[in-house]
Order: sequence, then C-alpha cells, then structure tokens
Amino acid sequence: MQYPDLNTDYSKYAFEDFLQDEFFISSIKNKNADSEAFWKNLEKEGNIDKKAFRAALNFMESLDDYSNSSVGDAELSSLWKEIQDSNRKTVYRKLLIRIGSVAASIIAILLLAISLYQPRQHQDIMSYARKNIIQNENKDIQIVLSESKTLKIEENDANIVYDSAGIKTAQQGISKKELTAYNQLIVPKGKRSNLILSDGSKLVVNAGTRVIYPVDFLEDKREIYVDGEIFINVVHDKNKPFFVKTKDMDIRVLGTKFNVMAYESDQNKQIVLVSGSVKISGNNKQEEVVLSPSEMYEYNNEHGCVLKVDVNDYTSWIDGLYIFKSRKLVDVTARLSRYYGIDIVCSEDAAQLKCSGKMDLKDNPDDILKGLAFSFPIRIEHADDKYIVKKIQ
Repeated sequence: MQYPDLNTDYSKYAFEDFLQDEFFISSIKNKNADSEAFWKNLEKEGNIDKKAFRAALNFMESLDDYSNSSVGDAELSSLWKEIQDSNRKTVYRKLLIRIGSVAASIIAILLLAISLYQPRQHQDIMSYARKNIIQNENKDIQIVLSESKTLKIEENDANIVYDSAGIKTAQQGISKKELTAYNQLIVPKGKRSNLILSDGSKLVVNAGTRVIYPVDFLEDKREIYVDGEIFINVVHDKNKPFFVKTKDMDIRVLGTKFNVMAYESDQNKQIVLVSGSVKISGNNKQEEVVLSPSEMYEYNNEHGCVLKVDVNDYTSWIDGLYIFKSRKLVDVTARLSRYYGIDIVCSEDAAQLKCSGKMDLKDNPDDILKGLAFSFPIRIEHADDKYIVKKIQ
C-alpha cells in the first residue's frame, strides 16, 4: 500500500474526493494497523473533514455488506435512469473500475440511496472550484448550469436573477429543474454583469471574473466563490452568515456592502469595506482581520495590511469611472486591458511610472489611451491588435 504524497491536504476533501483517492480506497479495502492509525491521527489533529470522511468510510464498508445481494434487470435499469443526470456518475464509474468485485447493481442501489439522503449542495464550494476551472475563451458572458448545459449571453452588461422558479435574464428563463447544485457565472474581459442570488444579495461582477454560487443556499450559511472582482450588497440574515471565498482568503459577513478584488492571476488582492463589518481569514490560517467601514485589507505574497481609504476610489468602477492615485502605470493599463478586453503592454521603463487621475470608462479605449499619453510622458503605439505603451525619453 503506497501512502499519499506529503502535500495531500485531506482537510479540503469532500465526500466525492475520498472516493477518488486511491490510498483511501486501498486503505479501507486492505485495512492494517498503520493505515487505521493514519486516519485516526488526521481526525485527532483536526486535519480532515470528519463528516465527509465518515460518509465515505460508511459507503465503502456498505459495499462489503451488500456484495452478495442481487437486483433484477428491470429494477437495475430504473435505478440507473434516476441517476443519469447526477454529476456524481463520473466519480462512481471510476470507483466501480477500482472495486471490480462489487456488483454494478449494488453500486446503483447505494448511489440512489446517497442521492436521496444527501442534500442537493453535496460538495464543498472550494473543492468544486478547484475541480471546475473554466478558462473563458468565448467573448460572451456564460452561465455554466451543468456539465452539459451552458447559457450564453451576448449583452455587454447582463442582468441575471435567481428566484424560486429558476434563472431570469433579459432574453430567456431557465427552470430550476435544469440546474445543478452549483452554477458558474463567467464574465469575459470587456464585459460586466449584475447578478441577484437566490437570497436577494446583489453582485456587480467586473470583467474577467468567475463567480461560483449555489442555486439554493444551505440552511445554516451562504457561500460563494470569486476569482476576479465583485461589488456585493449582502442581504442581512443573522442566522445565516454569508461567506465570500477566494483562493487565498475567506470573508465572513452578516449584511454589508464591500468590494472584493481577488483575481487568482494577480499577486495583489484587496477587500474594501463600504458599510457593515467583515471578518477576513487566510486559507493558510493566518490571523483574522476585522474591517470597519472605509478600511481596506490588502494582501500580497502572504502578507496583509489594513489601510484607511476613500472607498469611492475602489468602487467607482460600478458607475463606469476609474479613479487611481499614485498607481503604477502597469497596474492602470492592466485594469484597462481587463475592462475593455484589449491587449495593452507596457515597456519596462513606462511600467513603473506613477499615475493619478480619473477615467470615464464609458469612453472608447482609444480615447482613454490618448488621454493617458496627453497627461503622462508616454506614447502609444498600435500594432497587431496590441497597444504598446512606451516612455518618452
């Protein structure tokens, strides 16, 4: 039995993750003192999701209990029909291959039992986000509804509403029956979107952003995942805290307005609080930080700090304005590149220039860049669908 890599983090494993882990399956099928001690030690130290681990363990042990049972062809066909649309099917097909001694009919019975027993939102949102990364090469806004269904929206500024019936956009509606536990909103560069979640919380989603959210929130908490930038107005519910999760941070709120800029591709991340209160904790278990209105938490390379700021400088983008004060030109052009969906490259000497100003993002990008060249010692060249910014010597 080969033990897992030292970098394997079982604390983030959901039920399905265990059933795809070769060491877990092997350690349950071929138990020994060392493997049992391994799992007990993880539980004792709190380095495992006990609920997910126990559910997977019970599942594996149930296979042995029912291995001699039999099911008629008609009943087996009916059971498989009921799980055809389940996004678990790929997981269990892999499991079936690894546990060849167990009859397919028994797998089907257990699958159906688990599907009926477990809540719709069965998988941890962070685990889902890690496994369902979508690089949007399409120029349209997309809502990924399931593995086989994606809704495309051609508008530049889409309005999307989730309610008890399903999804509504300006041009169409999707019934809740067609949705899986989690949906993804993919907003490409050059476009933006407004999203109202099932609890009424409102998001303004900036260009180049991915948001993952449940169709229905759990009874005790609300969670979404963000890779990019959003401004969010959270509906207050003291009995159901709201969490915004990113690759590096968790943000906990009860009801508030704040801006999150956390593109996974960028080193610098920022949380700016407009009203209410938020508590921020890092995924590396760093010390928690509580923000008050008009404060920003800035995170860069595992180091964070709290600064007093003018929140309008960081939230004006939702009104079509970009305000920047003493920012590096490379940061300014990177934001413009994302917002307009164009390719802007800074030369090394131009990249470090410090800039301050205000831009009306409703203007076209050519006018914006001409304004930059008029205000700062740079020139703009345009070649091969690319804008090149160079410093004037």
